[in-house]
Amino acid sequence: MIQRMLAVLGLIAIAATTQAFAGDPFNCKASAQDCLEMMSSKLKNSGWVGIEYQEDYRITKVVPASPAEKAGLQVGDVLYALNGVKLSHENYDALSRVRKGWQPGQCVTYTVKRAGEDREVTLTLAPMPADVMASWIGQHMRDHAEAEHRAAVKVK
Repeated sequence: MIQRMLAVLGLIAIAATTQAFAGDPFNCKASAQDCLEMMSSKLKNSGWVGIEYQEDYRITKVVPASPAEKAGLQVGDVLYALNGVKLSHENYDALSRVRKGWQPGQCVTYTVKRAGEDREVTLTLAPMPADVMASWIGQHMRDHAEAEHRAAVKVK
């Protein structure tokens, strides 16, 4: 779920938020209600890119009319860097710092590899679409319910 969320959001502020809410496989310490309120508040103010990608950072979907499409990102592009920070699992902390506080209207620059060449693509983050926000929050609430169920089964 986290990878999918990161992908749709395009490596922006939600990554840091998600880490606090979800984990291995579900490590949210907040109540479902607190989580709902925190996620709603954070997501409604988060910038959005509009891409999905694989673990190797290859873009698999560009959402129509998204900032990504408007900036020219394409399916098959490989995301290499974000605002100059190389995308890798090892750079998670540095990427979190780069993403922290991203808001709609802010510009970000991706370095992508396309047809063997590096390209810089600058885009302007958009507000999080309501359907995307609802989907992520809904998934997290389902995760809460599953975790509560697992805990109840262990008690028996």
